[in-house]
Parts: sequence; C-alpha cells; structure tokens
Amino acid sequence: MLSFVVKGDCSGMCEVFAGQPKENYEPITRNLRLNGQSTSIRLERSFWDIIDSMASAEGVSTPSFLSTLQSEVIEIHGEAKNFTSLLRCACIKKVQLTQANLPKNYVPNAFPTSDIIKYNKTIF
Repeated sequence: MLSFVVKGDCSGMCEVFAGQPKENYEPITRNLRLNGQSTSIRLERSFWDIIDSMASAEGVSTPSFLSTLQSEVIEIHGEAKNFTSLLRCACIKKVQLTQANLPKNYVPNAFPTSDIIKYNKTIF
C-alpha cells in the first residue's frame, strides 16, 4: 500500500530525517594520499564519522584504511570506479551489519554524533 505525505502533514519519521542537525550532512572535503596518489574525497560529515570509526576499530589511520579498501576493491573488481559512492555504501553496510548484531530491545539514536550506534536498555 502506497502512502503519500500531504504538504504540511509531517509524520514523526519526516521529523527524524528532515530535522537532523545540518552538521550531519555538511559536505567535508579531505585531501588524502591513497596508495601513493594524492586525491580529495568529498563526503558528508556523518559518513566521515563512520569511516573514521571503522579505521579506528582496525587500529589504523583513516588514509591507511581507505588505501587498503581501495586496493581490495581494485583486486576484486579491477578498478575502484566511483570510490566515493563505494564509501557511502560501505558506511551503510557497516551500519546494517552492526544493527544485525543488536539485541531486540535496541533503540537507535535519531541524531548520532561521533557514536554510530548507541544501545538503550529501554523496551518499548
């Protein structure tokens, strides 16, 4: 069944997505050296937060993490076409994998900052 939001009729979900702090989707450009090549990558702050936490979890710097990821993509696919889009999808995959391992009473934080996922013991 399809449903449509009538102008002026905004449900709670609309507020969660539209009402997030502007800083979450502020574009940030980082100049990096990946596998010996200088490049720049422009992503929204929320994606950089996830990528930084993924690198930290691996015990490496963000440029080192991205270099390894780029090398692995090239090894698997022969090229790293549209690497920025791949990074966004990698972030989504990371969040999906993390959520798959959460307990049933997990409550997401609607506006995460540097923490990607917070566990709340409240059961609804």
